[in-house]
Amino acid sequence: MTKATLFFDIGNVLLFFSHEKMCRQVADLTTLPYQRVHDFLFKEGYGIEYEMGTVTTESLHRHLSQASDQTIDFIELLKAAGDIFESNEEIIPIIEDLKSQGHRLILLSNTCEIHFNYAYSHYPILRNFDDRILSYEVNMRKPDKAIYQKALAMAQSTPSFYVDDISEYVQSARKTGLDAIHYKTPQKLREELCKRGFL
Repeated sequence: MTKATLFFDIGNVLLFFSHEKMCRQVADLTTLPYQRVHDFLFKEGYGIEYEMGTVTTESLHRHLSQASDQTIDFIELLKAAGDIFESNEEIIPIIEDLKSQGHRLILLSNTCEIHFNYAYSHYPILRNFDDRILSYEVNMRKPDKAIYQKALAMAQSTPSFYVDDISEYVQSARKTGLDAIHYKTPQKLREELCKRGFL
């Protein structure tokens, strides 16, 4: 069996998530209106900056405290912003099978410090992975071709394969030379893995 380096996105592949839940929980904690929290993160660009690692968790805490005119409990903020995931139970056997076959598994995800730390501590599936390329740690986000070039460099001479739920990111990866598929169902993923000789 071919030994490969396999890259997996986290959100809506390994774990399902809800930005709506995050905004609601942060709004409840800060007493800010839901729409204000949503706009701050997704319309004013702060969320993207946070995913890029150009702003810190501490600065996020300070900004929300100032905006709500109160000192928000830091630990409570981590929970409100981080507790947004559900396990994709059907993909777990696939990851475990790949691991048992000796493939190198690497996370490749646009994410932020709060989300990754919470997910890693609560969902054991992430501990099957040998390495990671996370946007906030490498200061680049998909679909920037540089992040896929970094993945190819990590794969070295082994066959590589990437799984993402966003078709735009898949297309960008392919243009960079990284074999990739748009994740839809665990069954289809297993078929694609078998087709390539990875399972």
